[in-house]
Amino acid sequence: MSLTPLDIQKKEFKKSFRGFDETEVKDFLEKVSEAYEKIYKENQQLKEEIKILSERVRGYEDLETTLKKAIVLAEKTAEEVRINAEKEKEIILKEAESKAKDIISDAENKRKRILVQQEEIIKQFIIFKTRFVNFLKAQLETIDTIGLEFFMDEKTCSVKEAAFTCDEDSEEKK
Repeated sequence: MSLTPLDIQKKEFKKSFRGFDETEVKDFLEKVSEAYEKIYKENQQLKEEIKILSERVRGYEDLETTLKKAIVLAEKTAEEVRINAEKEKEIILKEAESKAKDIISDAENKRKRILVQQEEIIKQFIIFKTRFVNFLKAQLETIDTIGLEFFMDEKTCSVKEAAFTCDEDSEEKK
């Protein structure tokens, strides 16, 4: 059973023949009651403070738990971001490699087409050159043929005679 200051103040003692001085006992009880009341109030205040501080501690503990969860979540998120960045890097690298291969392939195809065109031009040049040389040979043969017929006289049978005759004709004209 806990005593309150009021219990101490209202306490009545039985009177006995050889008892204590009643005034002294009352004065003492009053002092004890005041001291006890002071301690009791102080105790109540401390209990209230403990209650408030306990609530704050619980609030801080909740905050700590929340912060821990937030930190864990932030770490997870950071890890996910890192993983996603790594995946994105791989995708970008693969795309770049693919584009580079396509560019190289296109360039190689263009080079091959140019080589084929070059070979075709060389073939056309050789054909043209051969035809032109043949044309020139034919023209030379034609010139050679025309030249002989021009100098040949109907009276003479050979080229030497025609040349000789032409020489005489030219001297006579002089």
